[in-house]
Amino acid sequence: MRWKDLRDTDFGSLKTLAERFGAYIGEAIEQTEMITEDVVKKHIGPEAYESQTADEVRAQANMLADGFQDDLHEYAAVKIKATLEDAHTELTAAQADMNDLLETMAGRYKVTGPADDHGLTISDALADRIEGMNPPAGLIERAGLSEADLVNVTNRAYAAGELVEAAEAEAEEFAEVLRAIMTRAHNAEATAAAVLRSTVDDPAAQPPPLGATYDDLIDDYKEADAARNLEFLRELASGDTEATPNGVNDWWNGLSEDERAALIGSHPELLGGLDGIPSETRDDVNRSLLADEITGTNARIEEIQERMDEMFADGSHVSGDGPAELLALQDELADLQERAANAESLQAALESGSGSEEELLLLGFDTAEDGKAVVSVGDPDTAAHTAVYVPGTTSDLEGVGGLINDAAVLQRDAKYMAPDEQTAVVMWLDYDAPDNAMPIFQDGPFYPEAYTTDQAMDARADLNSFLDGLEATHDGESHMTLMGHSYGSVTAGATATEYQIAADQIISFASPGLTVGSADELSVGSDDVWSTRADGDIIDLAVSTGAMGSDPISSDFGGNTFEADAIGDSGTAIHSGYLKSDDNEPNQARTTMADIITGQKG
Repeated sequence: MRWKDLRDTDFGSLKTLAERFGAYIGEAIEQTEMITEDVVKKHIGPEAYESQTADEVRAQANMLADGFQDDLHEYAAVKIKATLEDAHTELTAAQADMNDLLETMAGRYKVTGPADDHGLTISDALADRIEGMNPPAGLIERAGLSEADLVNVTNRAYAAGELVEAAEAEAEEFAEVLRAIMTRAHNAEATAAAVLRSTVDDPAAQPPPLGATYDDLIDDYKEADAARNLEFLRELASGDTEATPNGVNDWWNGLSEDERAALIGSHPELLGGLDGIPSETRDDVNRSLLADEITGTNARIEEIQERMDEMFADGSHVSGDGPAELLALQDELADLQERAANAESLQAALESGSGSEEELLLLGFDTAEDGKAVVSVGDPDTAAHTAVYVPGTTSDLEGVGGLINDAAVLQRDAKYMAPDEQTAVVMWLDYDAPDNAMPIFQDGPFYPEAYTTDQAMDARADLNSFLDGLEATHDGESHMTLMGHSYGSVTAGATATEYQIAADQIISFASPGLTVGSADELSVGSDDVWSTRADGDIIDLAVSTGAMGSDPISSDFGGNTFEADAIGDSGTAIHSGYLKSDDNEPNQARTTMADIITGQKG
């Protein structure tokens, strides 16, 4: 695809085709249901025909209908309809970015170079303006010149050279943007082509026809069908398939209750963190996995401790292979003890509840190292309003109870502001939050993790997928807010810069920056970006460096701002005080955030 193709193509045909596939799927499913409900049950049911042959005919008809439904969901819905929808979304977004870029550089630069490496050169019109000493004001400023330099006859050659150099630098910046846009378009095109090609390369098996070999083949078919579901689930969980959370949800909904139960029973670990699986199913699976992990981990810890005691008792820890075995056991024990502590902290927080009428749903967890968890206060699949809260630096499973309490505070505030509508708040700690925000001196200085955007960048794909998953599993229209505290806002901003996120708006509080120079660089648009920072917040030190982007509460940033009370007796305390109240008085930040989450402000 060339840049002109992206500019001129009407990608609406992809959406139209996806809608037609959707209509076809619905009609075809109705036909399969007619086979099982009308033909099998009403016309050839057991009350009308009783024999082994009749039983086989009924089973064959049901299998054909069920197999066709599976194919409709896996192939037509997941691999064709969803792929066309995703391609339309990505390509139209890239097209819009392309048109904005072309409008910005109109009359100044022109596109050159091959399709896979676009470049920009100065247009003839801009060259004439530079030669005539009548360049755009922005270029004059960029070149470090003044109007006086342009009218100084003896200085014209120097001024022209500086203007050309500045224009070439600006052209290269625009070229980088152009290449990024085309890369997005090429990736969308290649992804769609690969998924659509797979429907031809990997056709589904059909049930064997009735006849002499039927009994010999039917068990093999049933095993192959179950294996296909499992293999597809493995691909989804590993990311080896291009199916989106929306496609995952279509596939899951297309399975029978027995097929779902079989997958949950055999491989729950593949479902607990899979975006697009309903929240209640993820909660059931994850709670069971967490309980099993606590039991299994503690059992293994006991085994290791018993073995180490034996080694110390018989002296084998200092002879032969003993020292190596002991070292390996000590390393394993340290890892398991860390996992056990993380798992038990999460279990205790879940058992403590939300402090309100809303249930807690465990949507994902990982007990390794600092640990990760995704916990929702309320059901995001049915809530009228959902907020996804990304916590910041030092967040880990050891302090997960406090993080869940933060989400519960936000949920209760929203419920108070909109008592007639259900609100869910998800605490999303599915990334490696920085461990420190201040330099550490231990065997030399250590640069604080929170002073780089590395961990925010690493989290982008997972956070975007989670938001897409919430949109896919939601019953009807959803109103979603992405919000981040401190470094969590860096993660939110980085994600909304890279992706067209499913959230309607962004809230940042105590933010050092959203990785961008202005709010209109975020995919939700500047009108739906809200930021606040209390006076005296220690995060001012990070804001002043500009390492995370422009100050989100500055007038130049372009988003909306709101007031926050400074609660705490130090800069660090104030930084952690946004979800607290002062002398039982509502915190202005909390009140406003509740209004935004529930759609009453914005």
